[in-house]
Amino acid sequence: TLISHDAKHLGFLPHDMDVTELKPVLKTILKEGLLEAGSNLHDRKRNLMAISNELNEVFFTYPFSVPPFFALVTRGLGLLEGIALKGDPSFDIFQASFPY
Repeated sequence: TLISHDAKHLGFLPHDMDVTELKPVLKTILKEGLLEAGSNLHDRKRNLMAISNELNEVFFTYPFSVPPFFALVTRGLGLLEGIALKGDPSFDIFQASFPY
């Protein structure tokens, strides 16, 4: 699953961490923030800030770390989105990346 395998394998969590307590917390955040919004991109975008705030609390409570590759990709996407918004103020990163 995302937490017990992928997060550890990608370096977000220590490999030896017991994630029993963390799984339901993240499941609730992601379910309410993303899955319940369905394919409505407007709702998903609006929920992103709420998800971000909730995840920030989780990240400070548990031993998460951001792998360098992820930080660079995120930074690059933010930069590209900023350039796109200068050229087209109505640019929507969610619509541009849909369905990925």
